[in-house]
Amino acid sequence: MDLDYGLGKRGAVLQLVLGIILAVTLLLTSLLQMPGGLQRVALRRAQIQQQIYDAESALIAHLEGFPEGYFALPKVERSRLGPWADLSANLAVPTGESRLHVLAGIACDSACNMLKSPKLRHEIYEGFKQQLNREIMLVKPPLQLEIKSGNRRVFGRDAGRIPSKALQVLDGDLTLDLEGEISSGRFVADGSIEIRGSADFDTLRVYARGPVYLRESLLRGAVKIKWLEAFSEDRIEISRGVEFSGIAIARHEVAFPNGAGEVRMLYPSFVMAVESANLPLDLKLDSVLIPDFIDGDLKPFQWSLR
Repeated sequence: MDLDYGLGKRGAVLQLVLGIILAVTLLLTSLLQMPGGLQRVALRRAQIQQQIYDAESALIAHLEGFPEGYFALPKVERSRLGPWADLSANLAVPTGESRLHVLAGIACDSACNMLKSPKLRHEIYEGFKQQLNREIMLVKPPLQLEIKSGNRRVFGRDAGRIPSKALQVLDGDLTLDLEGEISSGRFVADGSIEIRGSADFDTLRVYARGPVYLRESLLRGAVKIKWLEAFSEDRIEISRGVEFSGIAIARHEVAFPNGAGEVRMLYPSFVMAVESANLPLDLKLDSVLIPDFIDGDLKPFQWSLR
């Protein structure tokens, strides 16, 4: 990073954080002028708001590279949610301890050139492979991993026959031709996995030692996935009409038979083949975030309080 640019960037963030602190201070001062019970209620709400502002300021400062302790703000902790970095800061509220979270990935503008390195692509591939395998195989109650052998096919609304929506297929392929809304699906197979139909997934995690296919139903509609984590030790094929946000990583290739422009990749999205340094030509780089398995500047994409 250019030094002058970095200093200018930090200067802008410093003004933002100090501005937030000043605004909240002025707010608290004005609330002290209120009478009685109204003052107590207003002060309590202002204190909670202050905690939120402090946690938010701490996360912003961390994302912009300020060292810990630079501001008198809550400590930021870093973990991982799926393939993404999960930064959080403590927030004390009346119902107990809560935290303000922000999900982030590695910014493409600082790291996409790094993908030319076979070593770094391999690090992303192996990191995602291990992470996703744990997510599926170590699934916790109320979900349970159901184990079947041989080729398996589930059609229509038979998805309800998979009580846990977590299925492992040994020595066979898995085909899911589904309809309707599905809150969560976790599937692993020794062969291929094909997802098609008119299903609307909130979360879909698939791990295949063979190919992975994501396909719409020509007669019934599209496959939509709000949170996708797809991995193949072979290849991944994403066809026209599929809509997703998330990660698709394969060993040999990630193919778009109808062109990447015919697939709706929502922000944030990342696709990669470990054996190729080329991103899809139709993929807009400003919509790309690299999963948190290599070093690079973090770019946030989702804030939440939980």
